[in-house]
Amino acid sequence: MRLTVSPGTAQYVIVTDEAVITVQRRSAEEQRQAGTAALMVGGGFTGVLLAALVDRLGLPGGPMRLYLRPMETPPLSQMTEVLTCWASEVPPELSGERGWPAVEAFRPVTFYPRNHIESLELTAWRLTMTLRREAARVVTLAVYPWDYRRFREHLAQAGYLIAR
Repeated sequence: MRLTVSPGTAQYVIVTDEAVITVQRRSAEEQRQAGTAALMVGGGFTGVLLAALVDRLGLPGGPMRLYLRPMETPPLSQMTEVLTCWASEVPPELSGERGWPAVEAFRPVTFYPRNHIESLELTAWRLTMTLRREAARVVTLAVYPWDYRRFREHLAQAGYLIAR
């Protein structure tokens, strides 16, 4: 299976032939902690180093409680709805794939199956999906500009409908 990955600051955005997937890297609280650490020191080089250390090690509080799903996560080809699970529950066909991001088991992973995506709009800074559902139809994901060409190429080859 071919994966195209964009490692954003808060989440990875992954494109496969069958789905668009997000893997959370850092929660809003972890981002706030790193920003607070940099501000406490007054910015500059020391603040950046402290923020990187906090980002890597975290602050007291620990990870959120891990709740297991009552049933196993289906394979990617059998997903029919938008599905969120923990990184520990990702189907082995994906988690064992070269390029799959190594994150802690408690990180949320959201799958947007291809048959549930009505259209896509890709710009240099974001990927906007319009989904085939009534609630929360539009999902916007941050993508780095240097990943734009690889994403557009993969989406076009996989046959996704890309809006101009």
